[in-house]
Amino acid sequence: AMSWSSPESMLFVGASAVASAALAWATWTLLDEFKYDKRTSDTNYNELLGVKPLDATGSLRTLDAATTDPVIGRDDEIDRLVCILCRRTKNCAALVGAAGVGKTAIVEGLAQRIAAGNVPDTLVGAHIVEVDMGAMMAGTHWRGMFEQRIKDAIKEAEEAEGKIILFIDEMHMVVGAGGDKGGPIDAANILKPALARGRIRCVGATTSEEYKKYVQTDAALERRFQKVVVEEPTVHATIAILQGLKHRYQEHHGLKIQDDAIVAAAHLAARYITGRKFPDKAVDLMDEACATRKMHADKQMTVEIVVSPGDVARVSPK
Repeated sequence: AMSWSSPESMLFVGASAVASAALAWATWTLLDEFKYDKRTSDTNYNELLGVKPLDATGSLRTLDAATTDPVIGRDDEIDRLVCILCRRTKNCAALVGAAGVGKTAIVEGLAQRIAAGNVPDTLVGAHIVEVDMGAMMAGTHWRGMFEQRIKDAIKEAEEAEGKIILFIDEMHMVVGAGGDKGGPIDAANILKPALARGRIRCVGATTSEEYKKYVQTDAALERRFQKVVVEEPTVHATIAILQGLKHRYQEHHGLKIQDDAIVAAAHLAARYITGRKFPDKAVDLMDEACATRKMHADKQMTVEIVVSPGDVARVSPK
C-alpha cells in the first residue's frame, strides 16, 4: 500500500490539486466567454438559430376574423387607434381602462381591420407583435442582456418601417423593468428615444390605477403615448356584444343559445356581479351557463341542447 508520506503520494496529491485548479480555471473562462458582451449576445444566438429578436422574445399576433372573436361596439376606440398610429410623431397609443372592459379586444379589432385592408395606406400590410415582458426578462443572467433584447426588438421594428406594431399588454411593467435596483436604465428609458421620434409604432394597455401609479409618474414616457380611455359598455351595448359572440359559443359548446338567455346574462351580471366590469362578467356568465347545460345534457343524453334564461339564472351568483 502507498503511504501518504511517500514521494509518490505527495506527487499524486500535487497533480490532483493542479488538475482541480486547471478545471476551475477552464470553467471560469467558459463562463466568462458566455457573459453578455460583444462576443456573445442574444442577437448572435438568434442569427445562428435563424430566429429574429421579436420571434424569440414575443409572440406574433397577426390576427384576422377567422382566429379572433368579432369586436362589437368599439369602432370609436379603433378609429382613434388608427388615427394615432398614422401620426408622424408620438404615434403610440395607451389604452387605459378597468380590467375586463375589453382593451385587448380593441387591439384584436385593429388587427382585423388591418387584415381586411380597412385602414389607411400607411397601415396596410402591418402586423401586430405582442411583446411579452416576462419572456424578455427571462434568462437575462448578466447585466446588459435585457437591454440588448429590448434594443434588438426596437431595431427590428424600425427596420420594418412601420409595418410592425408593438403591443405591450400591462404596459406599466416597462417602468423599472430590467432596472438595476432603481438604477437609471430600464425598458422605458430604452424605448423613449424611438417613441419620441416616431420610429416605431406601439400600443400599450393598462388599468387606470396602474397608469396613474407608474406611467404618469414618468412624465417623459407619458407624453410619448396618446391616452385612449376605454369605458365600460352599458347593459344594452353588452347585449349587442353577446349577440356578436353567440355563434362562436354555440359552435364551441355544440348547443343553441336563446336570445332571452343573452339578455338574462347581461341583466343578471349587472345585478349580482358587482366587483367586475362589462362585458367580461356577462361573457363569463353566458359561457358558464353553456358549459353547465352541456354537462347535464350529456349525462341525460339530450339530443337538442338549448340554453334558456333559467340556465343562466342557475349559474348566476346570488
